[in-house]
Amino acid sequence: MDLSVFDGAAKAFDEGFEVDIVHPTTGKKLGMKVRVASYQSQRVRDVQRRLANANIRDQKRNPKKTQTVEEVEERAIDVMVAAVLSWEGFERGGKPIECTKENVRSVLSNPDLWFIAEQIDSAADNQLAFIKALPAT
Repeated sequence: MDLSVFDGAAKAFDEGFEVDIVHPTTGKKLGMKVRVASYQSQRVRDVQRRLANANIRDQKRNPKKTQTVEEVEERAIDVMVAAVLSWEGFERGGKPIECTKENVRSVLSNPDLWFIAEQIDSAADNQLAFIKALPAT
C-alpha cells in the first residue's frame, strides 16, 4: 500500500473540525459550535506530555503519593481544553463568552454542562472524523 495516501493526517488533526453542540435529550442543535483538534494533534500531545512529565517528577519526589480522582479529572479537563481551538454561540446572561482557556475550562468543568464536555471529548477522540477521505484497505 502506498502510505502517501495518509499524507496530511497530522495537519487534519491540528486544524480540527467544527462540532455542533446538540441538546442532550432532544439532539437539536443549540447554536453553539466548537472547532475541536484531535487528541492526536501536536497541541494536545504537548499538554499530555507536560502533564505526564509533571506526574513523573511528582512520583520521583514522593514515590508513595498516588493521584486523587480530582487530580485525574483535572488533567482530563486540561487535555480537553487543549483540544478546543475556537467556539461561537456560547453566551451567559445574554452576553457572549469569549473562547479563552479559562472560559473553556469553566464550561467543561461545570457539572450542569456535562453534555458539552462529553461531545467535545467524543469529537476529539474520533480520529476518522478528522480524515474523511481515507481509502478502504
